[in-house]
Amino acid sequence: MKNIRYALASVSYHKKLSFGIGVCSAFFLFLLTSFLNLQDIEKSFYNQVSSLVYNNEYHMNYQKLMQLYSSLYLVTLFVWVILITILVFISLKLKKQDMLKWRIMGFSNRFVIKQSILESVIPILAGVITVAVFLIVCQHTYEYILIYIRPMLSNGMGIKRVPFFSSHVLVESTPNQVINTSGDTHFLAINIRNLPANTIFNAFFKNCLLLLFITTTITLISTYFISRKSQKAYRM
Repeated sequence: MKNIRYALASVSYHKKLSFGIGVCSAFFLFLLTSFLNLQDIEKSFYNQVSSLVYNNEYHMNYQKLMQLYSSLYLVTLFVWVILITILVFISLKLKKQDMLKWRIMGFSNRFVIKQSILESVIPILAGVITVAVFLIVCQHTYEYILIYIRPMLSNGMGIKRVPFFSSHVLVESTPNQVINTSGDTHFLAINIRNLPANTIFNAFFKNCLLLLFITTTITLISTYFISRKSQKAYRM
């Protein structure tokens, strides 16, 4: 309880830094969850189409899209690692005097490390709660955002829709849309109206654990070395 009380006091004192960590964690958690759910949407669409007809070109198109989402996921995760490392480093620099005071007061190295981890994790938990509330309250809005950006991402990377059967038959994802057809063009409509809640939150919890693990590991390593330096300085 002593660690939690001190951590909350430190988070409250360093409001700007804590707010920055919380906002960044919420933003990256949202992005990472979105990329996984975009893969879920693509899988659902692919399973519906492949059960009706097999098209080698569309199969290759599907693989490209899945690779695109995986690449975006990994790039976003890499950026998060760099960003949280910088934020943790700044945080520890600002709190270096506090760490030295804890050493003077006789607190163990273990206490100092635990304290630093809590101070990094608490703002991230605030970001996690914010995203969780948004996903619960605004699930339909979240699904609409995914459906809206899905074609934008694929078109932006040069991955075009694939025609089926003939030049007059196309496969389209039509979530809550009305398609106006003209001439002798025919459409095979595949509806993706919503994602199951468990699918959304499986991706959400997976990314929560990942972000917390990365942050905890980085904070643990950074605090260990800084604490050792502070301990040597105190002894001198």
